[in-house]
Amino acid sequence: IALAGRVPCWVVGRVKKGDMLTTASTYGCAVKANNPTLGSIVGKALEDKDFSEAGVIQIAVGRA
Repeated sequence: IALAGRVPCWVVGRVKKGDMLTTASTYGCAVKANNPTLGSIVGKALEDKDFSEAGVIQIAVGRA
């Protein structure tokens, strides 16, 4: 659990640096937020992920 800072996160799907992330239907993973709403954002991607399977990337949590 992280409240703020730079942390690793499991992400499903393709993500580009700067994308906002929200919870995914896959347990314990995040996914790119296509239509972000207030309170649904987990963090911001700090790196790209170019494959569809689940993988770990660095994200910014808190005031990013």
